[in-house]
Amino acid sequence: MAGMRFNRSNLDSTDPDFHRLTLPEGVSEERWCTERDRWQNPRLRALLGSLRRLSGVQESNTAILHASPKRLLAIWSVVREVVQAIRKDLGPVIEFPSVIPELEHAREAVAANLAHLDLTLLAQVSDLPDEPPQQRHDDLRRFLCVAVGQLHAFLQDSFGNLMAADPRGRFDADYYLSKEFPRDVEESEWLYTSVISFDDDFRHVENERRRLFPSFFEQIAGRQRVPEPQDWAPIESFLRFLSLDFSDNIRKILSLRAIRITELDLLSHHATEIPITCRVLLELYESGRQSINALAFAQARLDGGDGTSPHAEVVSASVSGRLIQHARGLDDSLRDLGAFIPLWRKGISQRRALAFRMSSNGPGD
Repeated sequence: MAGMRFNRSNLDSTDPDFHRLTLPEGVSEERWCTERDRWQNPRLRALLGSLRRLSGVQESNTAILHASPKRLLAIWSVVREVVQAIRKDLGPVIEFPSVIPELEHAREAVAANLAHLDLTLLAQVSDLPDEPPQQRHDDLRRFLCVAVGQLHAFLQDSFGNLMAADPRGRFDADYYLSKEFPRDVEESEWLYTSVISFDDDFRHVENERRRLFPSFFEQIAGRQRVPEPQDWAPIESFLRFLSLDFSDNIRKILSLRAIRITELDLLSHHATEIPITCRVLLELYESGRQSINALAFAQARLDGGDGTSPHAEVVSASVSGRLIQHARGLDDSLRDLGAFIPLWRKGISQRRALAFRMSSNGPGD
């Protein structure tokens, strides 16, 4: 029944599988039919309806963070509709106990999760205005990244648990979720593959950082002078690689759907800070070197000497101090990123394994 669709016939006694149900001892068909029509079917329809509403705004965190104001408010409107539907359509019918022990256990779990969600996320949604002002859009974007994911997880898990415990769901308990899990597996797999590739790239970055930065810091701190062009050339090449190719790799990963908001926060910070710091270092060196050369040339023309200028020495000491300040900031950012990547890779691996396990076992196992 892998191709089975969720429609009204699946919920009614006209379903050809209905009369082959095996109900628990002591539960009559009449009692189950009453519960099915009054409580269970409305529960499932409320969850499925909300899932369908939410599917239209399920976008990557990056897409939400960079959506146009019009699209942002459209997403917000759908989220508010889903929250209202959960409270109005699901809340009342989830409170009635089931005559099926396994289904009652699932119902209790869904009710408990809903109670917690109502005190946290749903309350936050209700506290925000229908149309937040422009100055609050950045906060709204970040909130929606969390809200859409939490709502979808609650709706999908609740639907899967109730269907797995429903007597009708035992013929193919995961027929609905089977559409969702392959996508989750695919997204987790692609993110995992991308992070492995990113990790390989970062090893090159880390090797260059260890090769170049210690001697660079020692040289500048000892001489308090801007490095000569031949000494600066390897650093310049490394900085250009970081600001272009490496930063592009970070931005590509940011666009992947399976990335989480906490991971997005840290990577977005590095994707912004690393290229900016690299450009500052490159421009600072270039402007400093030009100033030093101009002062030395002017001094040589003035006294006919070798071009040694006290003013140039002052500028060189000042620029070198700024260079080392920004270079240490870049060094710290790369160290932080290097510490994060193994933990990130492990976390994605665990999520990926969970998705595979759920895909193979089904939600009812």
